[in-house]
Amino acid sequence: MRSLLLIADDFGLNEAVDAGILQLAQAKRLSGISCLTQLERWPVAARALGSLSPVQIGLHLNFSQAFGKGWHAPLPELIVRAYLRALPVGRIRESLNVQWGRFTEAMGRAPDFVDGHQHVHQLPVIREAMLALIDREGATPWLRVTHPLLAPDGGLKSQLIRHLGARSLRLQAAAQGLRLPPAFAGVYDFSGDEARYAERFARWVQALPNQAVVMCHPGRAAPPSVEDPIAAARPHEWAFFSSPRFDAVMTEAQCQLAFDLAPGLAPTEVAR
Repeated sequence: MRSLLLIADDFGLNEAVDAGILQLAQAKRLSGISCLTQLERWPVAARALGSLSPVQIGLHLNFSQAFGKGWHAPLPELIVRAYLRALPVGRIRESLNVQWGRFTEAMGRAPDFVDGHQHVHQLPVIREAMLALIDREGATPWLRVTHPLLAPDGGLKSQLIRHLGARSLRLQAAAQGLRLPPAFAGVYDFSGDEARYAERFARWVQALPNQAVVMCHPGRAAPPSVEDPIAAARPHEWAFFSSPRFDAVMTEAQCQLAFDLAPGLAPTEVAR
């Protein structure tokens, strides 16, 4: 029996996202919840997380969307400027401090894990500032890293996510003694219905090693918006994870949900 960590991204974005994630977490169909802390609604939304157990609560760092007053840039620009080492380091550190501080103020503790909206936490400059903050805070969260990545559908998106900063973050975080999953999945183009998502998920869990992380984006139905362009895909994911088919997929793959990441895991080459 293998254990997987299923992490729902974007808690705090809006009421529809939060409602879907909370329902799944209360039913123990999620391992963790990754939280956006920049929006004004975050302190109120966070109150619903205190009673969840054993679900882990993490910080979903954002630098690519205007969720708050912190510095941000569109993702293509962010990537280019990161690799040119042209990001405003002071603004990056300031925003990291604010996002971390809003999490700890609302939750009364450090996050169980840290990842990034659109995986921005892996980019140069941002990853170094993030690791420095974690070290300064004396915290020991585990980190999501997108390499090795299982993405059977392929495409440019998966290639970018697989390579943009993941290997470097893995090396730097390991040197700092932070825990890292051995593999990662959950990347797709947000197309298709519940049945198509179920097929994708089944392929992921059949191929992933023990303690791999799968990200997901469930939520209740809501119209797409500038803040949430993937809103149409969220109810399909929510419906699958709420259904008996999710249980059947996990049973067939001989998988169960874990609620923490084990220490000392090495990267694993996963089936493609």
